[in-house]
Amino acid sequence: MKVFLYILVLILIFTLLSLSQIPPLIKNRQRKELILVISLLSIGFILNFLLIIGIKLPNPIKILTTVIHSLL
Repeated sequence: MKVFLYILVLILIFTLLSLSQIPPLIKNRQRKELILVISLLSIGFILNFLLIIGIKLPNPIKILTTVIHSLL
């Protein structure tokens, strides 16, 4: 029940963010910015949803550290 409530709050927050950010971009015909905002909101929503349902996500710092050490 608690997870369901968290998911509803997540949907509400991202809906409000979308409604405040996307219409001005559509109105001003800012296509590149619109694609960027939708992409970032989608990534944020998916990552938060995965965290809420209990899926452990890998730490990006470990991946970046490995890539940097291999380059240096």
